Amino acid sequence: MKPKRTHSTRPKIFQSPAAAAEAASVTAAYALAKSEKLEFIETDDSNFEGVRENNPVQDFSIEINAIREENKVLVSSVAKVKSENSRVREKIDESMVPTSELSKELHSVQGQLVVERSRCSKLEAQIAELQKRLETSQSIDDEVQQLRRQKSMVDRNMEMAAAQTQGSGGVCRWIARTPNT
Repeated sequence: MKPKRTHSTRPKIFQSPAAAAEAASVTAAYALAKSEKLEFIETDDSNFEGVRENNPVQDFSIEINAIREENKVLVSSVAKVKSENSRVREKIDESMVPTSELSKELHSVQGQLVVERSRCSKLEAQIAELQKRLETSQSIDDEVQQLRRQKSMVDRNMEMAAAQTQGSGGVCRWIARTPNT
């Protein structure tokens, strides 16, 4: 099979990227040369009615030299920027090492903090329970004091009753009707 020829809108010379770039640079150089102020010289030749440029080769070489100098400056500035970028990358890499270590330490401390919070919650629960016991023991102490007072009153009442019974001679003596000696 024969390959089909495709008709492109661009000429064959511009179909490769390298050829297109070369054509563009030639066009730009030609435009620069034409954009310069041209000096026109009148000629005495009546048959020639065209215009001639004054030293077009010299002007073109000046432009080329200026472009080459500008290219050198640009290349050196690109090299400076590349070196600066590499230094910045190194600084970033150096700063990332402590950052990752600090991040690991932060995660460790956060884990410890969770454990301490849990422990603190348990201690708070124990304190609340002990406070309830203390309140309960305070009420028990109050009840014990009240019972002691009641007991002491009962003891006093019994002593008084016993003293009255001794003074009268008691029930047995009354039954026996024996006089007091």
